[in-house]
Amino acid sequence: TAAPPPTPVPLAPVTPLTARVESARGTFRITLRTAEAPISCANFVNLVQRGAYDRSAFHDWTRVLRQSGGPAQSFDPGYTIRREFSAKLMFDGPGMVAMQKAPDGEHAHGTQFFVTVKEQSRWNLDIPIFGTIASGQEVVDALEKGDAITQIAIEGDPTPLLQRFTKEVAAWNTALDAAMIRARLPALRNAAAVPTAPATPALPATPAPPARPHSPTEPASPRSARTSNSNSHPWANRHCAAARLGQSTAPDPGSHRAQFLRAEMRSAQQASGIDPLRYGRAHTQPLQSLHG
Repeated sequence: TAAPPPTPVPLAPVTPLTARVESARGTFRITLRTAEAPISCANFVNLVQRGAYDRSAFHDWTRVLRQSGGPAQSFDPGYTIRREFSAKLMFDGPGMVAMQKAPDGEHAHGTQFFVTVKEQSRWNLDIPIFGTIASGQEVVDALEKGDAITQIAIEGDPTPLLQRFTKEVAAWNTALDAAMIRARLPALRNAAAVPTAPATPALPATPAPPARPHSPTEPASPRSARTSNSNSHPWANRHCAAARLGQSTAPDPGSHRAQFLRAEMRSAQQASGIDPLRYGRAHTQPLQSLHG
């Protein structure tokens, strides 16, 4: 019996994650909203682990946001991500962290993110939010255009989150490495290996039950033996049919049916060379009635 397929192991629950951003104006922390925007958070974590924001700058400054784009202001990472929305994440005040929209207007940019400094409800359900400021909003407010990001670090274990998007992360990194080459920028840190979820070991195959010995063939009953014996001779087949006919309703000797049966039996006797008397009186007696 074939072994059943291994049962998939449920992925570990995603633990709370925080991004600590160290800038020229100080440090602030971002709570990553992995439950509401898991794809955006996985993308951001991967970029941080690869050092995409290290020594970059807040290149865009307005009265409502502070924005950074990664390795360069106009950097194109070569990929976009799906926009994610939640009723729990709205631009109803300062401290909302979001990915900028991609040029196609349907997706989010791969690397450009910004932090708001005031309410912007006109962006609700249009620009995807993936985090909120946990501490240091005053640092965000004080940022000026061109202020550098020293580094960003992830606090917490991002492995369960990245395990959910291993294929996406691999595709993002392939596009990102190619984009760095096109832009003639220094290569980023190698992507951290994401351990795959362990699979349940296959159960040993259940041994098949021993084959039952074949029982000896039972001897045929006298009735079945006679039937088998008679079926082996064409004359006997006709003889038995005529005998049954004679035992029930013998045809009129002068009828066409009786004449046909007599001709059939004579033909069978001549072809087989079998003496009808060898089959016993029980068989020949009914035949005599056919001759009147």
